[in-house]
Amino acid sequence: MRSGAALVMLVLALGAAGAAHADGRRWQDLTPEQQQRVLRNYQQFQQLPPQRQRFLEQRYQRYESMPPTERQRLREHYQEYRELPPKERQHFHQQYRRWKSKRR
Repeated sequence: MRSGAALVMLVLALGAAGAAHADGRRWQDLTPEQQQRVLRNYQQFQQLPPQRQRFLEQRYQRYESMPPTERQRLREHYQEYRELPPKERQHFHQQYRRWKSKRR
């Protein structure tokens, strides 16, 4: 479940920081839909309390420091997660919450 926790953090960091395209593409290389998604994510990020912003920035920096193979693995896991049916996603979240509460 450790990779599941990393996946959740990655999703939060990438989505909130507006870095939905971690492969280094430039703004002008994104489709209009991708640009809109990045802009929405950035606006949501700006609405977060500063402490939460710092937390997500740190998570993103951690992701950026990973070897490319590890980042690719996380992206693949995220894609698998996105393809889960809603009930399976809910089950994943329940398992994650249990796992996280045991770590405290």
